[in-house]
Amino acid sequence: MPEDKLQREIEDILNRLDDFVPEEGVTSRVRRRSSSAASGFGRALLGPLARISLRQVMLTALALTVLSFFFMKVEPDFARWMLIAGLILFFTSFGLSFFVRGSPARVETRYWRDRPIDLEQPTFGDRLRAWWQAKFGQRR
Repeated sequence: MPEDKLQREIEDILNRLDDFVPEEGVTSRVRRRSSSAASGFGRALLGPLARISLRQVMLTALALTVLSFFFMKVEPDFARWMLIAGLILFFTSFGLSFFVRGSPARVETRYWRDRPIDLEQPTFGDRLRAWWQAKFGQRR
């Protein structure tokens, strides 16, 4: 008998729960799905761009500027536009560097078992430097 009473109580709770949770309307479902799809699309487009640092943008601008001088003899019109793009990119990134806050010193340190953990992966420059050191490093 106690099992039968328990079964009835569970069914009663489930019936009250069905009445408690309101049904979601068609418009709210469509709105929720479209906003999640739009935000996913935005993340897919802007996600890789968010990982680019201002230092990388400055180096790219500097490379564009230097390359434009080499292309000046071969293709002067293309080199001129490359120089303009490089200078605009450089001065824009230089100006943004005064306003963007995100230095690694301000990053919160994470701990696991009372020990700090490093979640950052080595950058391309770090890997290239390590490869160079291993390949051509200390030879005696």
